Amino acid sequence: MSAKVKKIILSGYYGFDNAGDEAVLAALCQILRNRLPEAQLVALSAKPEQTAAALDVRAVNRWDKAALRAELQDAALFCSGGGSLLQDVTSVRSVWYYTSLLRLAQKQGVPTIVLAQGLGPLRTGLGRWLTRRALSRCHLLSWRDAASLRLAAEIMKDEAGQSVPSYQVCDPVLLWQPKLPEAQAEQEPADVAGGPTVALALRPWPGLNAAAAAQLVQALQQAGCRVALLPYHQGEDEKLAAQINAALLTAKQPKAEVWLANTPQQAWAAVGRADLLLGMRLHSLIMAAAQGVPALAVSYDPKVEAFAASVQMSLAEGGVSLPAEQVAAQLLALPKRPVAYPLGPLLAGWQPLLAAICRILADK
Repeated sequence: MSAKVKKIILSGYYGFDNAGDEAVLAALCQILRNRLPEAQLVALSAKPEQTAAALDVRAVNRWDKAALRAELQDAALFCSGGGSLLQDVTSVRSVWYYTSLLRLAQKQGVPTIVLAQGLGPLRTGLGRWLTRRALSRCHLLSWRDAASLRLAAEIMKDEAGQSVPSYQVCDPVLLWQPKLPEAQAEQEPADVAGGPTVALALRPWPGLNAAAAAQLVQALQQAGCRVALLPYHQGEDEKLAAQINAALLTAKQPKAEVWLANTPQQAWAAVGRADLLLGMRLHSLIMAAAQGVPALAVSYDPKVEAFAASVQMSLAEGGVSLPAEQVAAQLLALPKRPVAYPLGPLLAGWQPLLAAICRILADK
């Protein structure tokens, strides 16, 4: 590789058909290419051929440690993130996997950074220890919300003599400028007469009942709304959408539309054509804020509350229980689009971070 070409490796939850995480990777590639046009980007992915074709990057199998070691031999930088990678809510395996990649890069002498991540929850001693060990050896850390920044400082407070520069930035999708395919004509349902289009970006979660979500859909339909279910994670969210529509049919109510988002660009376009959004998936809320779509956040994870607070977005009453009448009333009381979310201060945080990344690459 030419001495002028710097190889940057990107690690995250990529290649799993989750529109939000794929949008993160697309946004990071765009941001880095704009600032470092000569850099070679390499993504670790569960579906490397698909990732390479979608983003015009080199991609390697995220499970192939031998391939990663080979890539690291001439890498200038290893980036962990974005997304919520260092967490042990489901099991400690996630935090073990992502910290093991950081440690592998560090052992091979490659500078490592955490890039626009959300940190936690970290509920186990092992998860915190693995995180502290990996973070303390990074060249810099950057977090997408203040809560993650504080948690990182708390976890690393016992690392005597270790001081790692830390930055707070917004999620990269807020900066993304996707290239969208030409809009296709939408088929308006015959029984909707001028009511708002409401998109529901829900995900399976303990406490979220498909029947309760169906009651919310019914309440919105009775208020004259066109309701669309917007699955972000293929298979997982689509199954929930099918359960909601099955509950509506059982109650002898019309089904909701299902807007499939097989790519992050399709997810962006779907959010953009909604008049109102109820978002449980974090990146549905981020895409709404970026496009000025009035949105209501369903809190199931601290990352949702953190983002909603940062852009002055309201939380749905009752959380994942989704009480139909209350949440429908909240949605219909939202201001009309476009909403002027306070994004300026969030976007500004990227400039000092990118300058710091350039300094690391200059020294490599």
